[in-house]
Amino acid sequence: MSELVDFGPPEAEDEEPTNELATIPQKEEEEAGAGSPLAIKISLVAQNFLAASTGAQQLLALKIVQNAVLALSDTKDLLPLINEIWPALVHRLHRDVFYVTLAACDVVEAVCRLGESWMRKRVHDDLWLHFERILREASPVSVAQRSTERDLVFRILRTMRTVVYHVPLDDPTAWNLAWLALRFLECEPLAPYVLDLLRAMVPVYGDKIWLILAKLGHTGDISPADIPNLGIPAHIKVPANICQAIGL
Repeated sequence: MSELVDFGPPEAEDEEPTNELATIPQKEEEEAGAGSPLAIKISLVAQNFLAASTGAQQLLALKIVQNAVLALSDTKDLLPLINEIWPALVHRLHRDVFYVTLAACDVVEAVCRLGESWMRKRVHDDLWLHFERILREASPVSVAQRSTERDLVFRILRTMRTVVYHVPLDDPTAWNLAWLALRFLECEPLAPYVLDLLRAMVPVYGDKIWLILAKLGHTGDISPADIPNLGIPAHIKVPANICQAIGL
């Protein structure tokens, strides 16, 4: 006769639930701080929408990317994420679709707040290249007459103020930013934002701003004729108290 195998006492089928919550093992809790792979995948997929032909899809992708950047701000996945989305993001800075450009500026600000010094080359090679073109093409007259032009210039000035606070600028970028911003001081709606940008620049780039204002005859310490040709328009209009207004 074959022997019976003892499987032990039967499990109770009517035990009361313990109402205890499942806990995450310590190791999993530590790994959670490394970043969300799902967020990275979503952002990479968003690149397809950034390249889409419709502004609505581009806008949606920019919002997704901005949220992912903020979610990964304290993780090791931030830099790989920015490396992946940066070319498509820069492409959206073209002024083809007005509201898409504004949304792209939002993402740029978020990235520069987190990127600091390692964003310097990206600012010089990519970001400023587009912003400088837009600021050169715009004029105080066109900005005063067209609200979309005014909003775009305002958004660029605000974005560059954020950049100045967080990312070191190379000399040519700081120089051109200063005199291009000064051009819009005569447009009353933009004047407060120009002054905010210049005040942010003064602690680090004050010498450049001083030379520009000296060439325009607004320092009183030196004759404009004694300043070498700086390649800036001589007809830029700035208020007489500009040095005091920006703390120079």
